[in-house]
Amino acid sequence: MNFLETYKKEVCDRINEAAAESESILEAAKILLEAEKHGGKIFVFGTGHSYMIGQDIYCRAGGYAKVHPICEIELTTLTHPTKSTRLERTADYADTLDEIYEIHNGDVLIIVSNSGRNSLVTEYALRAKKKGVRIIAITSLEHTRTISSRHPSGLRLFEIADAVLDNHAPYGDATTQIGTDTKMGPVSTITSSFIAHCLMGCLVELMKQEGMDAPVFKSANMDGADEYNKELFDLYVFNK
Repeated sequence: MNFLETYKKEVCDRINEAAAESESILEAAKILLEAEKHGGKIFVFGTGHSYMIGQDIYCRAGGYAKVHPICEIELTTLTHPTKSTRLERTADYADTLDEIYEIHNGDVLIIVSNSGRNSLVTEYALRAKKKGVRIIAITSLEHTRTISSRHPSGLRLFEIADAVLDNHAPYGDATTQIGTDTKMGPVSTITSSFIAHCLMGCLVELMKQEGMDAPVFKSANMDGADEYNKELFDLYVFNK
């Protein structure tokens, strides 16, 4: 079997495994629903490549409008390939996040971390919990249960979270062997993004069942969408 066929099977199988945990996704969506009912906000945070999941559910076609990403370019690979690796291992960087982003009791913080082991992720999750913020983790349980935490507490993300959504990525993320010494085909971004969109879709479904307003963006490349989206931007993005 060639790489394309093998990798496609890995992706499809792992998405199916993630989708089979529909009860966990629904329970996490109910946590978001409670926040929405009581005036709480939904934040999403990730470092390195996990950062992309928050971007994928923020201000996009078919995306729930009331999402607040914790977007620090220093925590991505955009400025330097190893800078985010160093920073995600620095617990005190949470001081910067606390200063910039106002997260309060009643809010929900979705944290995406494939390994769930790094000091910043754990520190930020622990600080948020102390404030009365509920944590939803999107992580690889296979990977995180294989390794130790880098935080002084010894805790990994899944051990702190109120809800844990398994992205079913393998240890090391890459899935597909090429020859004897090369492995490619990472899946964590694909499966985590799928889970995040399932989570937000379930939230909107629950909100509509409750008769609540559930604003969702349209594609800016559809006729008439600019006017529609402008109202949502004014209400939920620029006026936060």
